[in-house]
Amino acid sequence: MLVSVTDCGVGISAENADRLFNAFFTTKTNGMGMGLSICRSIIEAHGGPSVGLSNLPHGATFQFTLPVSANTAS
Repeated sequence: MLVSVTDCGVGISAENADRLFNAFFTTKTNGMGMGLSICRSIIEAHGGPSVGLSNLPHGATFQFTLPVSANTAS
């Protein structure tokens, strides 16, 4: 199963792209930098990779995939 979320914000700068999912990395003044790191841990624990992509001319897309089994699908 592929899940994709797209926004129309400022996007992801090239200098931040490699650090998006790192714990405690944030671009917000009062941010904790835990949200994407926690999301990635949960997704990977369930067998899926996650990705953040910058869209042109603005915005970003976050995607992750999870395996689907006939035993667990409902």
